[in-house]
Formats: sequence, structure tokens, C-alpha cells
Amino acid sequence: MEHPLVSVIIVNWNGAKYLPACLSALMQQTYTPIEIVIVDNASTDDSCQVIEAFQHRHQELRTLTLLRNSSNTGFCRGNNQGIQHSHGDFVLLLNADVTLAADFIERLVHLMSSDPMVGIALGKLLSGENTSKLDSTGIVILKNRRALDRGQREEDRGQYDVREEVFGASGAACLYRKAMLDQIMYPGEEYLDELFFAYKEDVDLAWRARLAGWKCMYAPEAVGTHFRTWGTGKRGDIPKWVRRHSLKNRYLMLFKNECWRTFAPDLLRIAWYEICSLIYILIWEPYLLSVIGEILRYWPEILVKRRRTQHFATAETRGNLRQWFH
Repeated sequence: MEHPLVSVIIVNWNGAKYLPACLSALMQQTYTPIEIVIVDNASTDDSCQVIEAFQHRHQELRTLTLLRNSSNTGFCRGNNQGIQHSHGDFVLLLNADVTLAADFIERLVHLMSSDPMVGIALGKLLSGENTSKLDSTGIVILKNRRALDRGQREEDRGQYDVREEVFGASGAACLYRKAMLDQIMYPGEEYLDELFFAYKEDVDLAWRARLAGWKCMYAPEAVGTHFRTWGTGKRGDIPKWVRRHSLKNRYLMLFKNECWRTFAPDLLRIAWYEICSLIYILIWEPYLLSVIGEILRYWPEILVKRRRTQHFATAETRGNLRQWFH
């Protein structure tokens, strides 16, 4: 029996030092067939040379396509480009700074093949800086709507070694069912919301999928290693443009996906979090107030995308979301 094709999409921006390990791990995957689509967002290092050299050496093992952008179009648009050029029944979004165990893809495909309503699958990501610590075992959303990587920075003591359903998957390495992506995409084959540019797009995509009735499953036996550029250190180490996108995308996500049934019970927690955030911003990071103007500028498009997302939601799927807010 022929296995379904898996398309691996890598959006790269100055990731030359990570690419050899990432691509070598893909060449060693036990699962076939796999195609690799790399979208380079105008890297200024030697990323493209590294990719082309790898492409030349391993062309008999995997199909590898390199798409070059003349400017940095963002993580979301880059992934959309890659998906649009792919042909697989499953799509693996993969960061260049992630290295996968040889059976990673095989294990996730096997999991998704066992249940047609599993639209998203993820494995256990370990920290590249210290592999005894966890990087992500899925996305958790708090009642104040903060999104966190489950288990991040915790010692891996086997506390997440049970296969289970989770809210969503970190976009660093997750497998999507193409049929699900086709259902919940926006017009113009916009799978990831390009208003986000980068950051929290994985949370948004998982939220939209759940509203449409899809499930997300975590398989701890599928293991990868993630070297994070930002996100595990002090806030001051995070560039201002990253903080701006992260804040803006929180509101984009809420405005598009929330409904009164889930929002009302947590209103006080959300309001308190927003008040505390506003006070912090006014004192320490007033430049983030520019996010208000961005949201207003995008408002007509936000409303269009909200209608699209809510079109697939039912009373049942909205009600089921309550269990995922902790």
C-alpha cells in the first residue's frame, strides 16, 4: 500500500548554521515519500548556498525545492507560499532550528491515519540548549488567554509521556492534515493569517481548527530538538519588533476566534490581565501603543476573517473550547 506524501515546509531567514542538521535529519527519516519545500525570506547569510549544496548532494533521496523571496515576507506568508507549492496529503511545518528524530514523521503520520478527525499532530520537542529540558509538548491557553508552550523549561522526567489530546501544536514542528488546512483557510490560499507576520499564528490556526471540529493529538514518542533564538530568556533580550507582533497578534487572535459563550465566563480574568498589561506598557514599553493603530487599520479584514472562521463553528465546537482554557 502506497503511503501518503508528506510535504515539509521550512521558512528560513538567516538560519544557515541550523540548516545542515535540520536537512540531514530529514534525509534520515524512516518515512517515505517526503518532499521538502524551503522558502528563503531574503537571508543575508549563506543560507541559499547551504541549501543548494545540500540539494545537489542528496537529490536522489528527497525532492527539495527552494523558493527565494526578494524581501522578508514573514513566517506566515512564507509558509503559505510553501504550502501552495506542495502536493502532500499531510503538511509538516518545520523551523530551520529544529532537528527531528529519524522516526518523527512516521510516528505522526501513523497517529493521524488512525483517526480522520485528527487535523494536527505534534511530538515532544526538547530544548536544543539542554536536551534534558522540554521545549514544548503542545500549546496551553490560560483563562486570561495567554498562550504558553506546555512544559517549557521543565526537566523531562516523563511527566508528558502519555499520548493525549492537546489544544494545539507549536509551529516549530507540527503535522497538519491538508484537508483541514483547505477547509479553514482564508480566500487566496491563506492558510496562516498573514496579518500576523509571525508569532502566535500556531495558536490562531489551532483555535480555528477546533472551531471547525478538528482535534490535535500529542505523541511523545515522536521527538525533536528545538534551538530557540528568542523565547526562553529575559524579556529584554526579545527584539522590539517581536514584542510588537506578539501583542498585536494576541488581539487579532481574540477578535477573530472568541465567542460570547467562552469569553463571558473569563471576562474578569481577561480584563485584569489587559489592565496590568496596559500599565506595564505605559511605564516600560510605550512604543507598543502603536499596535492600536495597526488593529484599527486591519479592522475590515479582521471582520471578514472572523466571519469565515465562525462560519465553521457550531454550538458544540464552541462549547468544547471551554475545557482548553486553564
